[in-house]
Amino acid sequence: MANEIPALTTNDLLVLGLLLDRPMHGYEILQQIRAAGVDLWLPISPAAIYYTLSKLHRWGLVLETRARGEGPERSIYHLTERGREAFLAGMENALASQEPTRFEYGLGIFLLNKLPQERALPLLEQRLEFLRRREETLAKARRQTSEDPLRCAILTYAANCTRVEREWLEGLVRHLRGETEEYRGLMLLRGDLRDFHLPELIKLIASGRHSGTLTITDGISVRTISFHQGRPVCATSRRPEGVVQDHNQVLNDIYDLFRWQEGAFTFDQRMGPQEGCLILQMSAENLILSGARWVDNWAIIQKVIPSSEVIFERQSEAPLDGGLELTPKEKQVWQALDGVRNVAEIAQACGLTEFETSKILYGLYEAGLIRPGDLDKIRLRRAFREFAELLCQATKPYRASPEDFTCEEEVNRRAANLPIRFNFSRIEDQTEPALPIDKLAEMYRRFLQIQQEVVQERFGEPLLRQLLRQTMAQVNPSLKETLRRYRLIPASL
Repeated sequence: MANEIPALTTNDLLVLGLLLDRPMHGYEILQQIRAAGVDLWLPISPAAIYYTLSKLHRWGLVLETRARGEGPERSIYHLTERGREAFLAGMENALASQEPTRFEYGLGIFLLNKLPQERALPLLEQRLEFLRRREETLAKARRQTSEDPLRCAILTYAANCTRVEREWLEGLVRHLRGETEEYRGLMLLRGDLRDFHLPELIKLIASGRHSGTLTITDGISVRTISFHQGRPVCATSRRPEGVVQDHNQVLNDIYDLFRWQEGAFTFDQRMGPQEGCLILQMSAENLILSGARWVDNWAIIQKVIPSSEVIFERQSEAPLDGGLELTPKEKQVWQALDGVRNVAEIAQACGLTEFETSKILYGLYEAGLIRPGDLDKIRLRRAFREFAELLCQATKPYRASPEDFTCEEEVNRRAANLPIRFNFSRIEDQTEPALPIDKLAEMYRRFLQIQQEVVQERFGEPLLRQLLRQTMAQVNPSLKETLRRYRLIPASL
């Protein structure tokens, strides 16, 4: 509606309120804000002021005139009658607001257990120091404006909020430093394995480099894994008949936890390693890999691999030489991952059953070695591979013999600096899994350009154009749009 008053932001309301007194240019408004100390409790930048004035002008809430004083010509802004109405309506909404007071710093506290405690505490101390300085600044500003009741009121409010946050944060820091009787650590987790899978618990503890003990029980048996700075250091197992003493059995009992689909767990940073526990000489990733090998229940594996159509790709930050202990079959599956083949195709390539392959992929995923493939990248990889291989096949009738692979060899020679090559007439793609999609497309474009240059030199430009059209006609229709979007084919196709 043309006459409808738009919803105003805090900045809009402030600028309109200042223009209610008198017309001003943008710099005057900024000076008024600073002189009144508004920037002590409401952050607003010069750029935000000019953006707000431009917006209010577009809405017809202010008028702009040009005036020349002692300096350069300036834009002077005047409040319109429509702007006055908008301000009054905005003030009514602001004063009657039922919005709760926002506390954006609360997000940092909510996610605090994602950081190691030794990193989190110094950051909290920095915040405390800032709050102490801000309290002093606000108190000083309040003393200097005791004759202005409204300004005094807002500064008192800001000072009280700062004081309350400072006192609360001081208590939290004392608690995290273990200086209070009820100290429970930075992270106390409780729940059931029906809702929180064991590998996810271990990864959460490891990623935050937390120290403490994870206790899991089914109501009959109790098993513990103790961590130091995110690394598993020892384990215990207690059965109804007593504490398990055999070290191999303790380890088997810990691995057996990965098959549990329910059971209460607690991670408590107050608890250290238990007396007589089995010392663990492994990383969190190797613990997850070893435990995942015990999983034989499709219901557990299906949480990660719902069907044989799922496609995974390798995590570049998890190389095989990083201390991870993979079995020969796990290495085989790892090497077969190319971001294009799905679970069924990986199983066929490795000579394994789909269940064997799914179980291996489940372990690799939980250990952080692989991740689900990005759908756009999957389409891009498939489109490139299909086009390159079809173009290669299209040249076969024009070669000296079916065993003539000199065309592919020449392409490989010219593209030696790219992690892509022909193996006979099939594409071997060794591009980095984490490569941004635009960089990946750039590599593919370069390889296809080289391939087309070689085909043109060997068979002539007219035949190249014919083969390109023939190849495009054979490409899966769902991949043609991808070829065009990433400019892998000539614009004329």
